[in-house]
Amino acid sequence: MSSGYEQIYESLIPKLSKCDFLEVAERLGLSLQPDGALSVNFLGREYEISSRGISPTDGKPVNVNNLSVLAYYSLSKGVGEPAFSYVPSNLAGTGITFSTNTKWMTDPLGNIFSEDYATFSETMCKLGGVFNGKLKSGGYSWLLKALPKILLQIVYYDGDDEFPCEVQVLFDKNASRFLEFECLAFLEGCLVRAMIMTTKTGDTTGWV
Repeated sequence: MSSGYEQIYESLIPKLSKCDFLEVAERLGLSLQPDGALSVNFLGREYEISSRGISPTDGKPVNVNNLSVLAYYSLSKGVGEPAFSYVPSNLAGTGITFSTNTKWMTDPLGNIFSEDYATFSETMCKLGGVFNGKLKSGGYSWLLKALPKILLQIVYYDGDDEFPCEVQVLFDKNASRFLEFECLAFLEGCLVRAMIMTTKTGDTTGWV
């Protein structure tokens, strides 16, 4: 029996079969392949999006939530450009909060990268992140284009005697034009998993 997450993805495949990929490519800035499929980079991996579903072009295992995020993104009707201003995921867009607090998803990152900014930096580079300077608050800011039109700011804070190491994930204010709030939470979970597994394996592929 399929898991709940697998069922979510499977329910989206029939909708992809009705998708106008040329329109999607032009609106979202994706690459359209000669066979009519879309090509997109997501968290350090290339994916093909077609009427049959979504798959990584490297043929290696992938977590099903990555596929769901890409399906929702392809099916969205979002238009516009990033605001280049960043807020927590529960404030992206209209300011309506998620029904649940998603901070628990990023908590493991503080433990993994505690007193190890060098490994954090290496992981961010592998996932396509770009260093954006040190903030007045003391955090080290990195920018990541999770998907065309959806930008993220990942901030690393060193721990001290009073506070532990913390990694914050912020979303461009216009991200909710392209993914609904629940889908942004899915995306945040995909990012956290990618950071953890890339750190553990040294690679952006081959793990679930």
